[in-house]
Amino acid sequence: MDCFRKCACVALVLAGLIGAASADDSVQSGRQVFEARCRTCHGGTGRADLPIGPSLSRIIGTKAGTQPSGVHSGAMMDSGIVWDRESLRRFLAAPRREIPGTLMPVAVTDPAELERLLDYLESFR
Repeated sequence: MDCFRKCACVALVLAGLIGAASADDSVQSGRQVFEARCRTCHGGTGRADLPIGPSLSRIIGTKAGTQPSGVHSGAMMDSGIVWDRESLRRFLAAPRREIPGTLMPVAVTDPAELERLLDYLESFR
């Protein structure tokens, strides 16, 4: 293998390692957002500590209002939403605009904070 190919291989490996570390950092940062903004009502990564909001662990791919824990509004149960990154992004940025009648009182309005939170929630797949 010539020098150029060796350097290219090393660069690709390093880029992969840096990308993986960056993703890990985003998930850890998202966990901090969750702990600060969500945990009080939604509990930890298991069932919610308080019966206010549903557990958000493994919420990706589930239908809104069907999580076994927490209290769900009729509006949430009737929304027909299946949670994916985009539907969660819209909802978390403006819950009462996205689902009028929702019980969710808190919005995550900082776009960077919201993306880190979504990275964290996606890490439970």
